Amino acid sequence: MILSIGILTHSTNPRGGVVHGMALAEALHDAGHDVTLIAPDDTGKGFFHTPRCATLCIPAAPERDLPTLVERRIGEVKEALRGRSFDVLHAQDPISSNALADLQAEGQITAFARTVHHLDNFTNPLLAARQERGFTAATHLLTVSAVWEKHLYEQYGLNAPVVGNGVDSVRFTSLPTGQDATLRARYHLPSGKRLILAVGGVEPRKNTVQLLDAFIGLRQQCADLHLVVVGGASLLDHSSYRTLFDTRLKESGESAHITLTGPVAEDDMPAFYRQAAVLAYPSSTEGFGLCPLEALACGTPVIVPDMPPFTEHFVRDDVLWCHSGHPDTLLLGLRDALTPQNQEGFRVKGPATASRFTWQAVAARHLPVYRHLADSSHASVPNQEVSNHA
Repeated sequence: MILSIGILTHSTNPRGGVVHGMALAEALHDAGHDVTLIAPDDTGKGFFHTPRCATLCIPAAPERDLPTLVERRIGEVKEALRGRSFDVLHAQDPISSNALADLQAEGQITAFARTVHHLDNFTNPLLAARQERGFTAATHLLTVSAVWEKHLYEQYGLNAPVVGNGVDSVRFTSLPTGQDATLRARYHLPSGKRLILAVGGVEPRKNTVQLLDAFIGLRQQCADLHLVVVGGASLLDHSSYRTLFDTRLKESGESAHITLTGPVAEDDMPAFYRQAAVLAYPSSTEGFGLCPLEALACGTPVIVPDMPPFTEHFVRDDVLWCHSGHPDTLLLGLRDALTPQNQEGFRVKGPATASRFTWQAVAARHLPVYRHLADSSHASVPNQEVSNHA
């Protein structure tokens, strides 16, 4: 049964839920389904990476105030879906899920799916309400890890089976490309230093300040190190945490040994992983954690916290571990990652570990839910012109 599927994300930028949505859409497309990847686009540049499936990039107006932006994006997504018909509509985030919930409340569609990647702690009541409605209104819920499956059941009595995540073993490989040869020059990274890589920008849940402190301590033992913090495109305001990071960096006197790249070209990410001596990923809150899989596929050592969701899908020797309540273990883990034994060992075992996680398997886990949605009620907007393509 060939399905027409609309997969919605909140942005065209490479955040975790967007990367998941795109990879899922590509895997379903490769399996023969008619898939459209849909997102608001406030840059006019389209998705961070051109997917193999059809896309619908919704023109979106920039907005600095987050509650206003959320309401505007919900309206933009809702209106863009009018006149388009799908067997399945599947939201990856609260914004697109609220847009589908509005259409459902209006009787324009009868059902939709939602994947919960993680939940934020919003103090703004409007944002908190939108987040909750974004999963309570869905016909079918899915999650990427057992920690969030458990949370949704214990806190809300909702069932949300785990579909997991995958990694593209064609793009993320230990074999260097032309991107590797020019990467350091293009991002002004020192050629003679070992790189410690962090991905996701400067954010509280990424524990970037703790990583900075560990790096400063490690530099006293290993002078040939340089910290690179990649990415950071987000709808959320992390300015106060960034101020804390900047203050700590200035006080340390280590500014010359740290590079904050901001958002980078997606085609450069495999080279960043390969050029790095270690991926430092001490995140305190994750839905799953895609970056460690990508780094492992590139043969790069990875250090993650000894807590869910990481303990759900990695066994003891798959990665190196730190402990969130003991910041000194991050420094020790980074130092351990730099040893010749781990540098050589991860070139072999990293790709082997990553090979357990495929997007084809993730796509297959979605199909029972998709077929149920398609059989029970056609997710469509009636009496309008139909199109699955931009």
